[in-house]
Amino acid sequence: MLKRLVIHTSNYGLGSLAVTLASFISFPIFTRVFSVDEYGVLNLISASLMLLVGIAKLGVQHAVVRFYAEIKAGRRDITVPQFYATVVFGMTGLSLLIAAGWAVVSQAVPDAWWNDPRVAGLLLLTAVLVAVRTTDSGLLNILRAQERSGLFSAYSVLKKYAGLGLILVTLFFVSKGLYGFYLATIVAEVGAVAVLAAVMFRGVRYAPRDFSPGLFRSMLVFGIPMIGYELAGTALAISDRYLIQGLLGSSDLGIYAAGYNLCEYVQLILVAAIGQAIMPMYVRTWEEKGVTETARFIQSSLHYYLLLGLPVVAGLSAVGEDLLVLLASEKFRASAGVIPYIIAGLVLDGMVVMVGAGLYIHKRTVALAALVVASTVLNVVLNLILIPKFGLVGAAAATLIAYLVLVASIHVAAARHLPIVFPWASLAKFGVMAVAMYLAVSQVRIGHDVVNLVVKVVVGGALYALLVVLLDRQARGVLRTGLGKLYRVGA
Repeated sequence: MLKRLVIHTSNYGLGSLAVTLASFISFPIFTRVFSVDEYGVLNLISASLMLLVGIAKLGVQHAVVRFYAEIKAGRRDITVPQFYATVVFGMTGLSLLIAAGWAVVSQAVPDAWWNDPRVAGLLLLTAVLVAVRTTDSGLLNILRAQERSGLFSAYSVLKKYAGLGLILVTLFFVSKGLYGFYLATIVAEVGAVAVLAAVMFRGVRYAPRDFSPGLFRSMLVFGIPMIGYELAGTALAISDRYLIQGLLGSSDLGIYAAGYNLCEYVQLILVAAIGQAIMPMYVRTWEEKGVTETARFIQSSLHYYLLLGLPVVAGLSAVGEDLLVLLASEKFRASAGVIPYIIAGLVLDGMVVMVGAGLYIHKRTVALAALVVASTVLNVVLNLILIPKFGLVGAAAATLIAYLVLVASIHVAAARHLPIVFPWASLAKFGVMAVAMYLAVSQVRIGHDVVNLVVKVVVGGALYALLVVLLDRQARGVLRTGLGKLYRVGA
């Protein structure tokens, strides 16, 4: 089971890394191709689409993973083709209605409200992306439920780079401007979804008549509270930005955002991948093997999550300043002060999917949403108290405290449905190792910035790996198993 978790996590992590690299490539290009006002409109349209797609999905994407496990285990009188039809036609149909409504509303808003004559036309054009991205989400979550992480990641990477290539060709050789950008985006995403559906459902027959209204109602009951969960989670992640802007100004916000964004990139590559991989696995374990095996799997997964997560916190805290200066220039050096708090908070956030397993399995999505809303309110209150006293570090500390309270409260609430013993001994052991790594890396001082950064990473990684092998019995067992397999292959 843990071997599969490592494989799936690696697949998701490598895919996230490749997609993130594409964003690094496109950012300096788009900021130069578009004028300042065009880039502003681009971000306005992107934010609008993100909100609309979140609403159009109605949380059903979360239900896909949970209900697929039940159907595969034979706990529902629904066939797999019926499940496919319900997800694809249900999500696409609802999103088309929402996209059509948005198209009408966007054209009814006076141009003066948008403060730009191009916005209404672009919103009408991009309404189709609401349906496309909603369907795409449904298909990808079917892949997650099936634990097809390789195809999931390969598709995500190919779609990102093919779409970027088509956009660049369009901008440079066909139609320079926002209409060209979005026309290319639509063509790329429609084509990608069509290809993915063809690959996924090759040899599988399903039709609109296979749509199950009863199943879709159950998925909506599970999913709709997750809209609040998603929106509150977004607010928890970004509320500090608005408060910093209001209390300190845009210059301080820029400093804070640089450090926060660096932490998010690391979290996306190393932490979020585990969440994508583990939920389908423990839901399937629950349906097939019951309470004891599910709890044992999650507890073991938490052990390895701490083994990986704590050095991420310590390592990024140690090299964050060097990395920021290298990537973002000297003017963002001050961002390093918020990194330890932010990365610790994001690593805590990655634990929610594990400690909250009981709520996910038993479909207590209202409780999940309520706890995230409460943590968001706490974050806002703490920001209002701490920013005037401690500045950016106060905002970062507020984020860390809010995530700590979120994880603790979800763990307590979920334990009523699935008791999981938190591995406190693992937390203490890997915490001490991570601190030792941090202290060692902090002593490295070599003249050249790039060489200094590389040496710090190598020294920290080697030291932590050595400590883990020497002091963690489970890690030694995994290592022996891996070396044994390599020896047998070589022989």
